[in-house]
Amino acid sequence: MKVKFPVQTKEIENGELVKRESEKSFDIDTSLASQIRFETKFPKLAEREDLFGYSKRICAIDELTAPVIISKMKMLYCWFDTDLDFIEFLKLFDLSDEAYVRKLTDAIKVAFELIFSGSAEKNF
Repeated sequence: MKVKFPVQTKEIENGELVKRESEKSFDIDTSLASQIRFETKFPKLAEREDLFGYSKRICAIDELTAPVIISKMKMLYCWFDTDLDFIEFLKLFDLSDEAYVRKLTDAIKVAFELIFSGSAEKNF
């Protein structure tokens, strides 16, 4: 299952800030491999709860603060089958542009609707 996320880059051209938006596709992996990624990449979080429970808890938070967005990105990183390391993954997304953050948040909501409807963990 693929989902597209907005990606924004910024450059200075002729003394002016130029923003460029594009999209990057990610494969959503709702198999138990996502739980293994969670345990491997974020072991302290995994000590307290599984990825599905963590995702449900964090997605219930409506705030658009940097810590909440980072927590949601941690979840997505684990649900996505990607070769990027976590810092490379985060660098794809520009949290300094409010309009872009709204687009990103909408994409996150869509991704989690797909994840929650197809997760292997919820079936146990």
